[in-house]
Amino acid sequence: GGGGGGGGAAAGGSSRGGGGVPSQSYVVLRICRVFRVIRVFKLARRSENLLILLRAVGNTSRELFVLFIMVFMVVLMFGSIMYTVESTTSGNETTNFTSIMSGCWWSVITVTTVGYGDLSPRTPLGMLVGSLALMLGLILMALPVTIIVAKFSDEYERSKST
Repeated sequence: GGGGGGGGAAAGGSSRGGGGVPSQSYVVLRICRVFRVIRVFKLARRSENLLILLRAVGNTSRELFVLFIMVFMVVLMFGSIMYTVESTTSGNETTNFTSIMSGCWWSVITVTTVGYGDLSPRTPLGMLVGSLALMLGLILMALPVTIIVAKFSDEYERSKST
């Protein structure tokens, strides 16, 4: 359950120990931390190379959007395929893929090469589908790096000439 450390502010006690609502001084401290992060961004404005990188990423926004749509379609496709393969060919075994959404979760983790290991195919056909999803994910994740590096190189040369 989600019970939380007795005697919090809701029960009339102090909020310094256990769970409960944080005191106002703690909230103020957290707000100050946010402003410290914002200061880092102000320093980043002075870094010419970081500005070049940000301009390069901004110039590739159309390509990155198309890539995001492609990854979304691949995740949907492989998630649906994996659910179908694992739920129909697992026989008497219980499958981890209880819905298309669980297949899509597995697909996101596989295509992005994170690999939590919480879901994995058990059938040979499922393992083949998983291998194909991983290889396609590697290709899809490598594409934006080359595009951004090319745009960064163009922006860097443009900034050197001015």
